[in-house]
Amino acid sequence: MKVLITGGAGYIGSELVHKLAINKEITEIVIYDNLHRGNYHFFTGVRKLDSQKIRFIKGDILDGRKLRKSLEGIDTVYHLAANVTTPFADQNPHFFEQVNHWGTAELIYAVEQSEVTKLIYLSSVSVYGSQEEMVTIDTSLQPKTFYGISKMRGEEHVRRLFNKIPTYIVRSGNVYGYSKAMRIDAVINKFMFDAHFSSRITINGDGNQYRAFVEMGFLVDALDAIINCELPSGDYNLVDKNLSVLEISDVLKTIYPSLEMIFVNQHLKMREIKVERDKRINQLVTRKEQSLLEELQSFKKVFAF
Repeated sequence: MKVLITGGAGYIGSELVHKLAINKEITEIVIYDNLHRGNYHFFTGVRKLDSQKIRFIKGDILDGRKLRKSLEGIDTVYHLAANVTTPFADQNPHFFEQVNHWGTAELIYAVEQSEVTKLIYLSSVSVYGSQEEMVTIDTSLQPKTFYGISKMRGEEHVRRLFNKIPTYIVRSGNVYGYSKAMRIDAVINKFMFDAHFSSRITINGDGNQYRAFVEMGFLVDALDAIINCELPSGDYNLVDKNLSVLEISDVLKTIYPSLEMIFVNQHLKMREIKVERDKRINQLVTRKEQSLLEELQSFKKVFAF
C-alpha cells in the first residue's frame, strides 16, 4: 500500500509518518508539504525513518498540477495540510480560505482524477462552533471562527467522494502532546511550555470554559487504524477528553507546585465546547487509556532542560 500525507512534515503529520512507517502493510509514504511552518527539524534527529520507504515532495496544496502528479500510484491519502494558527483563528479570513477551503478543493479534484482508493480528511470540532449542550455527530455545524468556517467548507468538497471511495471526515479535538515538528501555540502545549520554563501561565477568562481534546498518540493510533477498518464513509468525531481550563491548570499545579496562574479578561464569557466520544472510531484505538496527569508527566520528560 502506498500512502500520501499532505502536511506530512507538520505537527500531526510528522508523528503520523513515524506511526505509519512501522506498518508492514505500507510500502511507501509520500510526505507532501510546502514547509510553510518551517518544520525542517522533522528531517533531523535520532528518530530515524526507513529511507527506502519515505519520499518527500515539496509542494503547495493549491498546486493542482503537482498534486495530480504526486498522486500517481497512491492508494490512500491523508489530508492534514491546513492553516491553523491558534489563537488567531478569527483573523484574516483569506489566509484560511486559501488553504483549508480551496486547497482541499484542489486535492479533491486531483483525487477524482486518480486511482486513489481511500481518503482520510482531518477536520476539526471547531466546525461545531461554541455549544452549550454536549456535541454529538448529529449536532448541526455552527462555526464561529474563520478557521472553523474554512474547515467546514473543506468538508463539503470531501463529501463528493462519499459514494466513490471509502472517505472519512475525522473531526479532531484540540491536539496536545509531543511531536518532532512541535506546535507551542496549542492550548495545553503552551501551558506546558510556560509552566516548565517560566513557572507561570496566563488564563484567558475565568477558566471554567471547556474544550474537547485529543492526545497526539491517541490521534495517530486512530488515523493509522482507519487504513484497514471497515467503517462506512462519513463524518466522525475524534475526542479523547473534555477538560476545563481550570482542570488543566490543576494538573499542571501537581506537576509544577510553584506554578503561578494569571487571569485576564475574567469578565468575558469564553467560547466552549464539549464533544461526546464517537465510539465508532474511538474503539479502533487499543492503547491503554491514560489520565491527563500521566500524559503531561511524560510530556515533561521531552523538554531538553
